[in-house]
Amino acid sequence: MRPESSQTLLSVENLNVSAGSEELVHGISFDIRRGERVGLIGESGSGKSLTCLSIIGLLGGGLSAEGRIRLAGAAPAQAPLDGEPQALDLLTANENELSGIRGNRLSMVFQEPMTALNPLMKVGDQLAEVIRIHRPQASDLRAEVIQLLTSVQIPEPGPTSRVYPHQLSGGQRQRVMLAMAMANGPELLLADEPTTALDVTVQKRVLELMSQQVNNAGSSLLFVTHDLGVVSEVCDRVIIMRHGRIVESGSIDRVFTDPEDPYTRALIAASGLETHPHTGRLLTLESAPEAVQTRPQAAGAHPTGARSPAAEPPQAEHLTLSADESGTVFNRVSEPAIRVRDLTRRYGKQRLFGAGRTVTALRGVSFDVARGQRFGIVGESGCGKSTLLRLLAALDQPTSGEIEVTGASVVGRPERKLRWLRETVQLVFQDPMGSLDPRMSVTDIIAEPIHRASRQERQGRVQQLLEQVGLPRSAAGKYPHEFSGGQRQRIAIARALATKPEVLIADEAVSALDVSVRAQVLNLLDDLVEEYQLTLVFVSHDLNVVRHSCDVVAVMNAGRIVECGPADQVMESPRHPYTAELVAAIPRVREGAR
Repeated sequence: MRPESSQTLLSVENLNVSAGSEELVHGISFDIRRGERVGLIGESGSGKSLTCLSIIGLLGGGLSAEGRIRLAGAAPAQAPLDGEPQALDLLTANENELSGIRGNRLSMVFQEPMTALNPLMKVGDQLAEVIRIHRPQASDLRAEVIQLLTSVQIPEPGPTSRVYPHQLSGGQRQRVMLAMAMANGPELLLADEPTTALDVTVQKRVLELMSQQVNNAGSSLLFVTHDLGVVSEVCDRVIIMRHGRIVESGSIDRVFTDPEDPYTRALIAASGLETHPHTGRLLTLESAPEAVQTRPQAAGAHPTGARSPAAEPPQAEHLTLSADESGTVFNRVSEPAIRVRDLTRRYGKQRLFGAGRTVTALRGVSFDVARGQRFGIVGESGCGKSTLLRLLAALDQPTSGEIEVTGASVVGRPERKLRWLRETVQLVFQDPMGSLDPRMSVTDIIAEPIHRASRQERQGRVQQLLEQVGLPRSAAGKYPHEFSGGQRQRIAIARALATKPEVLIADEAVSALDVSVRAQVLNLLDDLVEEYQLTLVFVSHDLNVVRHSCDVVAVMNAGRIVECGPADQVMESPRHPYTAELVAAIPRVREGAR
């Protein structure tokens, strides 16, 4: 059982954060007790990360904070004999005082460890530095580093300590960040979206490790996220922020069971991928308030009437692959839009620990995707799904096997003979900032793939696409940095539709979006797939999203499809142990107001 205390460790009083004359956080106040776990929830722009950075004194240039953030004196066991030391105001503390606290009494785990870890230093050296700075008396740094890596369940901690961050997976890097943050047993751990980019099973392991580390150290936790399911699993109390203000706070059980603020109710509905009882569309922050009282349909099957029966693709058979099977063709149909047979991809020798080796990313994958079908692919990082997408789009060539798109082979053809494929198949990526040219206007971005058309026709097509993806005409002359993440993803979708493709591939297209923005983009994709009669290949590590958006789901593990069938059946009755593990790892909001 976790130790609990009524003693306040951190007190935030009337905190205001401003950028010049614009106030971003408006006089918020809250406390965190010793040993307490608090979730800070809100959409992008709500002020939750600014609050977290204000506490640890890492606000960027141009930002200023006012109010008081008081950190109580050392824990009773560490207090001097002549009484409790005075609390320290972190907003007025000088840099020397803050440097002595960061990494010692306060630590932080960031969303993207590659930006927080030094790419030029080996993992072990970075951990040793944290120990040496705050505990110069430590005698055996090497042993402590190995013990820290072992505590966060890093495989082969000795060899791992001698590699650089880029040589580790995302989950391993986040474990290293956690080990670094907990190296000196901090009294408060700040975690800012630490699992957003991780697969569900990796996320579950990292969250379990974080809970274990916090318990062992007796630390308090401030967990910043937009994922209500994650907060529900790791926190005791929750604070809901919107537009720089706290709109509701209380125990997890009370807030998620009987939310008082309409925004909280809408956030819970959007997080659970709940649908409107009449339209079948996902609830957003705008549509949820008038629908949550009518017990909306849970996420899952497409609502009755969402698509015309004539457009329904063939029903998939629920198949699994046992360890000794090979050659199974999943989702077999007579006239597929995509046909894949015995697809294998091996990469040349790569070196991490010891001798170089050949990496096999795909191992004899065979499946069909029917015309008009919504085909989901799920699996952890490294399972082969991204390699599969590159092969389907002819951005890479297989080692062996066949790929046909709309009846034509794409394997072994030179680029000059794939012009038809570039118009037939389009992709939407996870991060639109990485796929949209920041030097090009929205008009140029969307119109770039349109060939053999006059300037007037191209401009007309751009305006039509902007309207279809829900952006104003004035967006045409702007640049990607002038839009939010959800708006940039709409631009990426508009660009993908410019050639009027037959197949749309969405690669983690909503995994980086807030829950309500995610609902908006998924609704948009549903509408556009219907309107353009697209065949959709939807890749994600979020099984709930795939279940809502797809008819059929294929589960990949270690370069193979291990299970495939109707999305509802695979989610509700998984047959393969790996699928069952994925389903069990999904964070779930505690039962309540929904």
